[in-house]
Amino acid sequence: MLPTLLEVAVVGGLMFRKFGAWHSVTVLLTIFLYLAFTIFITKWRSSIEKDMNALENQASGKIYDSLLNYETIKYFNNEMHKG
Repeated sequence: MLPTLLEVAVVGGLMFRKFGAWHSVTVLLTIFLYLAFTIFITKWRSSIEKDMNALENQASGKIYDSLLNYETIKYFNNEMHKG
């Protein structure tokens, strides 16, 4: 994290020295907005993925139980009683 902050500070300083305050502020504001947008979207996607994983685990459990039940009935030859 520190190398990135150092690089942003150096770029901001170089932009200020070569092109003036407005360009420097524009570059730094763009970097900040991109960072904020990325953090927001990442948190939003993480919550969606967490919900999706929970639903997938429930579905996998039901599939596993169904297959296990089918194999048990097959094993004990009780297909006619399953109904």
